[in-house]
Amino acid sequence: MRPIELDLMLDYRYLSDLKACHGKLFFVDTLADIKANDYTQRLHAFDPKTKEDKVLYEDKRVTYTIFDDRIMILKSEEKAETTVYRLEDGLKKAFHLPLEVKMIKDVDASHYFIEATIDHRVPDLYALDVKDKEAYDKRCQEDEDYVLLDEYPFFFNGAGFINGKRNAGFIVDKDSLKIKRITPATMDIESAIFHDDQIYLLANDYESMKLMWSKIYVYDVTKDELKMIYDNKDMFISRIVMVHDDLYALASKDTCIGGKSFYKVTSDGLKLVYATESMFGSSIGSDCRYGRSTSSITHDGDLYILNTVDERSVVQRFDGKELTFVTDFEGSVDDMTFNGDDLYIIAMKDMKLQEVYQAKDEVIQLTHLNEDVLTDKYVARPERLTCFNVHELRGWVLKPYDFDPNKTYPAILDIHGGPKTAYGEVFYHEMQYWASRGYFVFFLNPHCSDGRGDEFADYLKHYGATDYDDIMVFTDEVLKRYPNIDPQRLGVTGGSYGGYMTNWIITHTDRFKCAASQRSISNRVADFYYSDYSYDTTYENGIPLDQRAIDLFWDRSPLKYVEKAVTPTLFIHATEDYRCPFPEALQLFSALKWKGVDTKICGFKGENHELSRSGKPKHRLRRIQEITAWMDYYLKDQ
Repeated sequence: MRPIELDLMLDYRYLSDLKACHGKLFFVDTLADIKANDYTQRLHAFDPKTKEDKVLYEDKRVTYTIFDDRIMILKSEEKAETTVYRLEDGLKKAFHLPLEVKMIKDVDASHYFIEATIDHRVPDLYALDVKDKEAYDKRCQEDEDYVLLDEYPFFFNGAGFINGKRNAGFIVDKDSLKIKRITPATMDIESAIFHDDQIYLLANDYESMKLMWSKIYVYDVTKDELKMIYDNKDMFISRIVMVHDDLYALASKDTCIGGKSFYKVTSDGLKLVYATESMFGSSIGSDCRYGRSTSSITHDGDLYILNTVDERSVVQRFDGKELTFVTDFEGSVDDMTFNGDDLYIIAMKDMKLQEVYQAKDEVIQLTHLNEDVLTDKYVARPERLTCFNVHELRGWVLKPYDFDPNKTYPAILDIHGGPKTAYGEVFYHEMQYWASRGYFVFFLNPHCSDGRGDEFADYLKHYGATDYDDIMVFTDEVLKRYPNIDPQRLGVTGGSYGGYMTNWIITHTDRFKCAASQRSISNRVADFYYSDYSYDTTYENGIPLDQRAIDLFWDRSPLKYVEKAVTPTLFIHATEDYRCPFPEALQLFSALKWKGVDTKICGFKGENHELSRSGKPKHRLRRIQEITAWMDYYLKDQ
């Protein structure tokens, strides 16, 4: 059994975009290309009966869809245009669209529906003649050195500056390819579903300030008519779904961090049908995923939806009356599709990397794309540990490679992001690598985590309070149950919310010998105003405009308590992170420098908040190298 080396992640295959057609399964696998410092994607056709797996197409990026019973490849081009190709013994051009297409679907025999990005100030740019387009392009070139902002939010992580941008809806005639925009210039579509000749839209129509309360619209293809069917003023709607010919909203009334229940959309508004405390979607973390996935599908009228329950991601079915389990195993379901009446999933199970499975009474593994990469490698099995602080706390410990019960070892505490995500029993490369390098690694789901209901997840109540106590109680329990861990050689790290908690820890205790704070928050007052998600957060704490609200935000800011900090701290941050912007690391870094605490920043140019999951391969390797070197120096070398 050999240890896992850092660069083994270059051999992992990340599976995504699972679809079915003509009895076959289609999916994309992504592999790192270290020479190009990028990724290569391959489109597979897999026959679940014969187990034949054929690669149909390979490119740097593979975006595909299925309509007219054909595989169609979408390629984005310069000047926000898209060409659609049929995949038939190579690529054959089907048609060209003068739009930056995000999604294309069949509506009926005569029409496609398209979601595409537009600038609401020039909403029909696609329809301009060549001369007018050239004039527009010239104006854009003259303004390319400037950023003009008059909206909020003004940027978004991974997309850059979005001021003026909207996700618009279009109908395209299949024969003539005539394009018609069906949404107002200022409307931003969040999700779309189709039923008969109706297209239902969850959308937010705004001119300068985007708030939480998206409304529901319907477009009648035969009548060419868009109308509002729910004028939302107080519901936090995450998505709309169709169940047995009825339209439902997954929504909550009181808080945007709360679980989303099933509300039937009626002429009198939203009627609660089935109450849950689920956010829905897979929130079990891992650094071994890449690509698009589907979180809900309809089959025979029932809704199948991914959900996080306790410490696992599962498929559940909603039939209009109740929510029941379809799959239930330790691990994570990451994507799903139906092929006939059979459900197929992409999942992480039994501490393996992603594979395709058939989900029957038992879950049957079909593909083995990642089988060889972990053969003869030391994969530390997570040992479950529970303790108590207000509620039961659940976490895990990984033992180091070649563990010797007569030796003592350093340990790393790893804290997840979110905060409403969760750890589970899935493969995490960074943790396995540290275990292979001789570290105990321990991690938990403190209060604020997903999977255990609103009370447990309520970060307004627990943020920087109960969650911190949870982590300290859990750390005490780990040290008690694993006496081979040297309590004088503890390190702590985490990203996003985990970075915030790392910052909170170093400003409230000196028990950790070193820390690595990743994509973190240090000043919640400032972060509110320049983060891309502030409009999407609850207003129960107010907006930090008056002194009361400012004090609430400042009280939960690690920077307020920096005078207590003595822990050597490494900051890992992407310079184009708009979720937790770079100045959040710079503020605490500068304060530690002034205090004389050993600290440094490793900033990654051109990367965003997704650095650890989908950043360039060399950057992902360098990130782990920097953290590991910092831990080694303080926990092993001194």
